[in-house]
Amino acid sequence: MKKINHFFPIISILLNTIIILSLVQYIDISHAQGIDEPIFLSSKFQMMEYTENIDNSTGVSSINLPLPSETWNITNIELNITDIKLGKEVKSIEENGQSIEIIDSKGKLGYGVELNITEPTIVFGVYIYGYITGTPAQPVYVQIQGYNLGTDAPDENVLGSTLINISSPGWHLQMFEEEVLLPSGKYYLVINGSELTFPGDKSTYNWFYNSSGSLNPFLNTAVYDDEWKQIDIGEPFLHKLIQRVNRSFNAEEVNMTAEFNGSSYPISDGPTQGTGNLTINELIAPNSTIFDIAIRNNQSIDLLFNVSYHVKIINNFFSNGQVELIDGSANRWILTPDLNKIYYNYTVRFDYPTSWYNLSVLRNGLDAPNVTINPIDKYILFSNASIIDGVLWEISANSPNTPLSLNTPKTKFEPNQDLEFSVLPPINPGNLTYVLINSLGFEEYRETIEILATTTSQIVLSYTLSSNPNEGTYWAYIYWFDGENAGIISQDFKVNIPFVLNPIYIVIIVVGSIIIAGVSFTTYKLVKRSKRRHQEFRQQIYNKYMDVLNLDYFIIIEKRTGLNIYEEMLAGKDMDASLITGFLEAIRNFGIELTGANEQSQTIKLEYQQSKVIMSEFKDFRILLVMKENPSQDFLDSIKSLSYDIDNIYGEDIAHFKGNIDKFANIKELLNKHLETSLIYPLELKHQDAKISSDEKALINRAKEVMKMRKTDYFFLSYLLYAKKGFQIRDAETVLKLIEKKIFQPKI
Repeated sequence: MKKINHFFPIISILLNTIIILSLVQYIDISHAQGIDEPIFLSSKFQMMEYTENIDNSTGVSSINLPLPSETWNITNIELNITDIKLGKEVKSIEENGQSIEIIDSKGKLGYGVELNITEPTIVFGVYIYGYITGTPAQPVYVQIQGYNLGTDAPDENVLGSTLINISSPGWHLQMFEEEVLLPSGKYYLVINGSELTFPGDKSTYNWFYNSSGSLNPFLNTAVYDDEWKQIDIGEPFLHKLIQRVNRSFNAEEVNMTAEFNGSSYPISDGPTQGTGNLTINELIAPNSTIFDIAIRNNQSIDLLFNVSYHVKIINNFFSNGQVELIDGSANRWILTPDLNKIYYNYTVRFDYPTSWYNLSVLRNGLDAPNVTINPIDKYILFSNASIIDGVLWEISANSPNTPLSLNTPKTKFEPNQDLEFSVLPPINPGNLTYVLINSLGFEEYRETIEILATTTSQIVLSYTLSSNPNEGTYWAYIYWFDGENAGIISQDFKVNIPFVLNPIYIVIIVVGSIIIAGVSFTTYKLVKRSKRRHQEFRQQIYNKYMDVLNLDYFIIIEKRTGLNIYEEMLAGKDMDASLITGFLEAIRNFGIELTGANEQSQTIKLEYQQSKVIMSEFKDFRILLVMKENPSQDFLDSIKSLSYDIDNIYGEDIAHFKGNIDKFANIKELLNKHLETSLIYPLELKHQDAKISSDEKALINRAKEVMKMRKTDYFFLSYLLYAKKGFQIRDAETVLKLIEKKIFQPKI
């Protein structure tokens, strides 16, 4: 009868369990996000950057001003122009004429035409009109020669020369090897065939000339027949000069103007000959990375000049920023602009919103020097001296929490009901966002409504709960944001689920009661068996701690050579491992107690002075352990499993061991895995995001007290496990859990 009475508590517990399980579907363990949870909103803020480009160009006919990007605008241009000259041109002297003079080895060896240079000129080349027949054998030259005033024929002074380049009838370009500088005066352009002395050369050079109606009736012509002689006047050969007038011009002399965007700007004369200057104070938007300025003049050809320029430019750019909103607190703004110098005198200005206050500017986390914060005109100015490439900038400020008016007629709701309320937004345009957080702390619903300047009435916000919502406290966050100002308000709501007992659970309770009566005896037996197993488990934990705390020295020896391939002193004093190994080898056949043996391994032990020496043999290696006390059988079993792991991972390296022990360094991990050697090392306390029990919390606090008392940042398990009377296995279990969670970590 007493045994039956023992079953009544069990039956009662199981019956209550079934009843509780029947109600679990109606119970939610929940928590609500509090009103101090911040909302972060991103925004962008416009800033203005200013810089100046000072540079120069030489030998140009137009001006190209580089810009950092297409978004930059020009506010001021200063141009200083020097060395103004006419550019290269092709000047036609005589173009028409059908008469021909022939140069060949049988007749005349050269012809020339007078060049009348009225101002200093650079000649780069000429065009001549003619053609060639036959294949040339000797060289023929196109040359500019001096002028003999006595004979009106070429003299022997050759000023420029090139091999003739001519083929079929037409104009042919002859470029001199070097440009020819000709002061004002008279010269001759000649085709010089004086080397055509070989009778077998049948080539002929035909040069056209104008025999009547010439545009140049006063130009002399000459022929070469052993010497140069004047032959005629007013019948010049056809030719054009590729030239450039070699003198400087004042800007106003040639009506020099700068043109862009359909507008023309006259360039004024500079202080010296050949110079000019221009200043433009206009806002110009090139929309390009190069701003082109065309230079015009009243001549038929372009000008060449040098220019130095000073250009002021501005640009709008945007900085990333965000605001932190907390109900009941002022808004906090953070901006992180990216500032990198461009050209010269680079500055940045930020006109911040008028509602902001408590501004600060940090550079790499410190107060930024040479930065002006003007609270009256509401701007921040970053000077050229303050801006350093590659640093981190942070602008922080506060602004008032823009008030929102919330109307909540009801704060308690049930499934399928409309969670509804209304809000009166600010009069300024912006976005109104409604976020609903459920009792588990997750976002349930979000809605954003655009607020216009014409919006004056309350905005109704509503959300229909599901048929099976999470029970508990819900939070509604309503915030307004226009990019520069923000406001937030929050409200909690209760969601309750009425209790309804499902009929199916009544049947479960009745059937469960009948089943309990039949299985109670079996349950009793299982409980006893569970207790016994739990007691064995606790004993294993005790053995694990005692064995590892008794371990002083660990060595692995390669059998063939007798050399140590891995050793670790865990406690006690250093000892000669080789001496102990040799001693065991010498007497291993003389009565040493065998603690286990098979074909592959055997473990022997020996008492040596105050220590217990354990040697386990396995294939090609031995494991030697020195302990304070005899180990448990569990420890010896762990040695066997350790031996198998060492053989699986390092067996091949041990079998071919040649003295290199570096590859066995990671045996330390296997040692800790099988023998829990990390429990010997000092432990550090590390913070981890993991749930902890009350027992774990108590042991953590005890560790903190020990470290504080001993003034260290570590502790040994012995300080904790023997702090109470006797060995507390429950504490040992807790330590293992804390090591598993990495809250207690070995300091190795």
